[in-house]
Amino acid sequence: MNNFGNIKDTFKSLVVESMIRKDDKGKKLFSKFLKTIKENKTLKDQYLIYSNLQNSKFDDPVQAREFVKENISLLKNLNKNHITKGNDFFLKHLKGNKIIKENDSIYKDILFLVESEITPSNVKKVNESTNNIVRLMLEKEEVGEVVTESLNLPPSVLTKLAVNKFNSRYSNISESEKEIIKTVLNGSNEDKENIYKKLKRECIDGIDSKLNESSDLELKDKLLKVKDKLLNSGFNLDTFSTDISKFYDLKESI
Repeated sequence: MNNFGNIKDTFKSLVVESMIRKDDKGKKLFSKFLKTIKENKTLKDQYLIYSNLQNSKFDDPVQAREFVKENISLLKNLNKNHITKGNDFFLKHLKGNKIIKENDSIYKDILFLVESEITPSNVKKVNESTNNIVRLMLEKEEVGEVVTESLNLPPSVLTKLAVNKFNSRYSNISESEKEIIKTVLNGSNEDKENIYKKLKRECIDGIDSKLNESSDLELKDKLLKVKDKLLNSGFNLDTFSTDISKFYDLKESI
């Protein structure tokens, strides 16, 4: 079974880079990744279980250990053929991109627990891998000062970039861009729909202002066509990252 965790992190890294550089390649890949997961129950379950194991926090180590065991059990019961084909499909689309290994340690522990049955010879290793995951669940969330000031994203998103380089590269990102990136990566479906509607409304308001200011009939005609297209557009989760980027670019150009 390929390591899904590293695949997931790589797609997240690509969409961040894509939004910063204002190109569509990474956003389209990320949209493809999300669409594939949404359409395949096994891959969706895998994604949710990895999220459970990586992002859940507990105060009680006993509860955390039980939570780890339950999620590993769920992973073991997934269709391995679907998982392998899905991960191979993702890797094919990532060809030419460096696979992110920032969280490789926890992913190796997850993979070991999924692929191993407890025996007298490996019981110690099973216990160690479980403890490693539990330890992360018991840690309090801490975000470095440079991250908080620059983008306020969780450490798992800051891939390929050393912290000491992060501030100089992303210090000029606007608050609007920060909000968009955070929503694309970690927002709920409701958050995504809300920011979609917000940017759509800002674009329409901007067009209305231009229509009132301009006396250029040709420009007004073009603006009205764009406004009509916006009014007839609707939120689509599958194309969200691409749509939101186009809205933002339009808003900045008005």
